[in-house]
Amino acid sequence: MNYSLALKEELIAGAPHAACCRRAYLRGLFFDAGETRSGGIALRISALCAREEAARMYHELYRREALASGTVLLFSCDALYRDLTAGPPVFKCERCAAHFLRGLTVAYGSVTDPETAYHLEYTLHDPTELPFLTDFFAERAWQIKSRRHRDGIGLYCKNSTTIEEILTYMGANNALFALMNAKIARDIRNEENRATNCVTTNIGKAVDAAAKTLEAIAAIRAAGAFERMPVKWQQTARLREDNPDATLTELALLHDPPITKSGLNHRLQNMADYAAQLKKTHV
Repeated sequence: MNYSLALKEELIAGAPHAACCRRAYLRGLFFDAGETRSGGIALRISALCAREEAARMYHELYRREALASGTVLLFSCDALYRDLTAGPPVFKCERCAAHFLRGLTVAYGSVTDPETAYHLEYTLHDPTELPFLTDFFAERAWQIKSRRHRDGIGLYCKNSTTIEEILTYMGANNALFALMNAKIARDIRNEENRATNCVTTNIGKAVDAAAKTLEAIAAIRAAGAFERMPVKWQQTARLREDNPDATLTELALLHDPPITKSGLNHRLQNMADYAAQLKKTHV
């Protein structure tokens, strides 16, 4: 089961029992409902579980049956029509708003699997209800953006922290834990990738530095100046020639007696400068 569908089913399983919360939940489910030519209510919802939930709540609250036509549900009930057109949703208790958002998410929400990306979106066909929703999210300090679709408008969020807050607000704990686990796993992978890239970069730098040192030593030998170098430099040069793949730390320890890494760097730089001077002299 995909993440978005699992979220919807979790929210449906936690449908409210209090009368005021049930009304708020229903308003969320029917938030994007439209009026038919015959004066009924039409509700277009893509997810089967969401259509079944809307029909179930309609039956429980109004004791009527919905008609289904593909992804569209049709309702013929004067009481439902009056409730939906009486004004914006009314939240009578502290949990009503959360259950309204539950219904909205079940019917119109979609969430990308957090293993892939962070993306929560509500897709509506009727943009006239947009001001209420934007105010609803703004009151809770959730940064939600909007974009036009071919047949409506979408309200979306790509911020993982905001999505976590919304899931927490709705009480979708399973979806929340799945997102947090995916976020932790992604952070670990990113850290491992950064560490791998760092090691790869350092190895590349070390290989380049060793190659340049070997070129300098070869130039010194070609100029017949190897034996004119200080004995300590000669020792370091021979060790580098014999151990071209050794790291600086390993090369420093091969000296007798061992030298420090900074001391080794100093000798290598001196040899590079010496080779450069010889090159200028022979030009």
